[in-house]
Amino acid sequence: MFINCKLLLSAVFLFSLVLPVFSFQPSGGVLMLDGEDDYAILPFAEHGYIFPRGTNAFTAEVWFYPKTRPKDGEKHLVLSQQVAFGLRSHDCRGRISEKGQVCSYGSVYLEGAAFGITGIDAVIEMDQWNYMAVIFKDSTFHLAYNDQIVRGEKEDFLHVIAGDLRVRDKFKDFVVGGHAEDRLIVKDGQLLVRGIRFHGEIDAIRFSDIARYDLPDKPGFFPFEPPHRFFSDVHTLALWDFNEREGVTRFEDTSGNGKTLIGMNGATTSSALVVNPANTSITTTWGQVKSESF
Repeated sequence: MFINCKLLLSAVFLFSLVLPVFSFQPSGGVLMLDGEDDYAILPFAEHGYIFPRGTNAFTAEVWFYPKTRPKDGEKHLVLSQQVAFGLRSHDCRGRISEKGQVCSYGSVYLEGAAFGITGIDAVIEMDQWNYMAVIFKDSTFHLAYNDQIVRGEKEDFLHVIAGDLRVRDKFKDFVVGGHAEDRLIVKDGQLLVRGIRFHGEIDAIRFSDIARYDLPDKPGFFPFEPPHRFFSDVHTLALWDFNEREGVTRFEDTSGNGKTLIGMNGATTSSALVVNPANTSITTTWGQVKSESF
């Protein structure tokens, strides 16, 4: 009996080495957002849109840590311009099963024979790091979140990024954490959604003019392994890793393309986060990879 138990424990341990474990612990600095009045901005008047008109393949991705759940009728904006990420107050059509979960979304403005907003909701975890990416290729929208990726149906009439957003000029700025003022969606005199600021932390954001990663060849949900670090290459349009010293309010674009984000109303970087050397997780965390690269 003792031998059988020992073999069973060994089998469980070996099996755990095979199973993927989603793990993330940043280091090197993060952008802190209090959810009240602070945000970061890349002014449209100076920089225009991040994706050039006619871009037909791209990736936008972010690591973020949500601390507050939206109230009814609210959306918390992680970032927004041609692509948007955020949290919704509704329950992702009943897919939320645990108290610590929240409904998030990734969406994108597209055009071609028509103009539209394409997006997908996803269930993520509160009070932990989450990865999310919008990936577009061959007129097909993909949303990657944590260890999953979902592919939508091909839409030939929406095949490039929108060259201009059909919104008021003050909402054309690229913003992280929310706009300078609430963005209200009103229909027939009734307030439907109030877009307010995101409360939490953001570790890295990258925009690319290619569709990164291996994408599913048919619609549906599939396993996905998020990147352990964002690197800059010839396809990187903007990359913010928020590794500036503590208290800085100008966040450099480490792609070298000069898209410096400006922190407003107290939006600033935190001090470097420490990776626990005693962590024996069977996966390599973001923080370990990131710190070892410096």
